[in-house]
Amino acid sequence: MPLVALVALGFGSGCQEKAKISSYTNAPDANLEAGPAAEPTPARTLAAAVYRPDATWFFKLMGDPEAVEAQKKAFDDLVSTLKATGANLEWKLPSGWTETKGQGLRYATFKLPGDSGLEVAVNRFEGVAGSLLANVNRWRGELSLEDLKEAELPQAVSDRKVNDLTVHVVNLAGKRKPRQGMGGMGGMSGMPPMARNQPPVGQPGQVTSGAKDAAEKLAYKLPGGWRESDKKVMFAARVLEVDGVPSVKVTLSPLKPEGNSVADNVNRWRGQMALTPEDPTTLEKGLAREKIAGGEEALLVDISGKGPTGPQRLLGAIVRRPEALWFVKLTGDPSEVAKVREGFSELVRTLKFN
Repeated sequence: MPLVALVALGFGSGCQEKAKISSYTNAPDANLEAGPAAEPTPARTLAAAVYRPDATWFFKLMGDPEAVEAQKKAFDDLVSTLKATGANLEWKLPSGWTETKGQGLRYATFKLPGDSGLEVAVNRFEGVAGSLLANVNRWRGELSLEDLKEAELPQAVSDRKVNDLTVHVVNLAGKRKPRQGMGGMGGMSGMPPMARNQPPVGQPGQVTSGAKDAAEKLAYKLPGGWRESDKKVMFAARVLEVDGVPSVKVTLSPLKPEGNSVADNVNRWRGQMALTPEDPTTLEKGLAREKIAGGEEALLVDISGKGPTGPQRLLGAIVRRPEALWFVKLTGDPSEVAKVREGFSELVRTLKFN
């Protein structure tokens, strides 16, 4: 597996344009409203994951084992209707199911018939939302099951070809931990599952009010062919797209300085591409450093690895400021990332905080 390559991105002068700010509220996960349990209770999970170059989709049903078993055929029928339509998926609901539109990262909710209170949470994440192994182990963790190793994954996941899609289906039974909600995505509403044996670097802290103020003062110049996107990505103040390279996505994210170290986030990026973490005590020292237009220092990262849909490359720039730790991240197919690398360099070197 390729290792981290540390590169200098070459900086120069450039004019700045004030960035617009988009905000949205993550929809609460209705299943998370379940009260705490004094003791672990039996539970079952049916889940399906669809990895596409532009987004990752999760469909998850979790609840009483008998109630979930009664809906297994209907869940399988739902999976068999999944179909790609542009950047989204479409489906046909089983008889008696109803759909309500979600907000933020909760794309939709399917209410199941009867008085069981069961529902299927549908979540859509831009790009790759963790490896399949990490997501499966997160779901297993919710049921007090041990983590799987990579070699054990094929025995635990059923891969189905559905209308040109590859759908990864999981059927788990265990005991739900005390004080854990029945969330469609697990422990934190709206967060993609991460492996339990990974450090908590996959869950960056929320944007603070100070960081939001900083985002309003952020300025940069868009390279030719680059544009602002109306897509929403968790913790990102801005999302950028590039004409002609649909697999490439760029995010600019201000995270609160507390609890968000450079090393933890770089290792989080590595984990997203199936790479082992590097020693956090020496990782930052090995990163290339350059001055940006605003006078701050940017730490630069170039990582090549493997995503669920195939090879992937990530370019990153990290700027440490008193009110926020800024992350500029570009990901996509390696051949397409190579086409826009100079544009990324141009974007980064024009960053300025007015």
